[in-house]
Amino acid sequence: MDSISLADLDEVDLLLTELEISQGRRNLILCIVASPAYREKVIEVIRARFPCKVQAVEKGDNLIFDLRNAQAKKEEILIWTLPETLSNDILDALNNFRELFYDAGVPSLIFMTPAELDDVIWKAPDFWRYRGGYHILKGEDLGQKSLALEALSMPLDMSYRLDFSYRNEEELLRRKRINEYLLEKISDQRQRGKILAELGIIHSLLSDSHKAIDYYEVALVIARETGDRRGEAIVCWNFGLAYEKVGDLKRAVDHMQISVDFERQMGHKDAEKYADYLKNVRA
Repeated sequence: MDSISLADLDEVDLLLTELEISQGRRNLILCIVASPAYREKVIEVIRARFPCKVQAVEKGDNLIFDLRNAQAKKEEILIWTLPETLSNDILDALNNFRELFYDAGVPSLIFMTPAELDDVIWKAPDFWRYRGGYHILKGEDLGQKSLALEALSMPLDMSYRLDFSYRNEEELLRRKRINEYLLEKISDQRQRGKILAELGIIHSLLSDSHKAIDYYEVALVIARETGDRRGEAIVCWNFGLAYEKVGDLKRAVDHMQISVDFERQMGHKDAEKYADYLKNVRA
């Protein structure tokens, strides 16, 4: 990997590992790279390891057509490169036809820039929630664009209290294995906190609330140590839901209140919805 920046070696190694684990299985992976030239270097590294098909996305309709007609061998990786500016039709296609990435039956790896990631998070939120792993490569100095990554935490959604897209138990178990492996490899504390929080959600969905609580405990410590207030609020909410499931309503209320206070302080429009739910737990 001589063409890869030293700062990105570990992250690219994680990306290759996730692709290897995902071979022959459905997965949707995002890779955030600032420059097209650096993106091509990363693709070269991937090509050296796996059979790949690279498809440039130009229009939303073309993306939908290509996804519906994707013919990939079991061992192949589908790589999608987005244009430097995302049009509304591409964002709509990503958001409304996200299931097609999984229908191909093999891993799909989508390259985008940090600015495009910001657009995806806010304008194609269902697609963002539907993704599997994501990898952020520095390559060049991202400057202020990296601030968009503060939105990477899983959003709170009362209609589906543990907001997490999956299709079946097999997919949950696959994501569990990947996250457990990544937890052994990754050193960045904030990223570890997000992995632990996701493992907590997975265990909650697998009806193992006590194990979920174990993961949330560590994730909460990391969020507080790294000053990640939004991450703390999200973990506290899911923490509270887990405590509610095991019947410890006092701890459920204590943790949910932290999240409600944060939502109100930030002026989020759904703050009172969380507060109403908390009232029901208190009752």
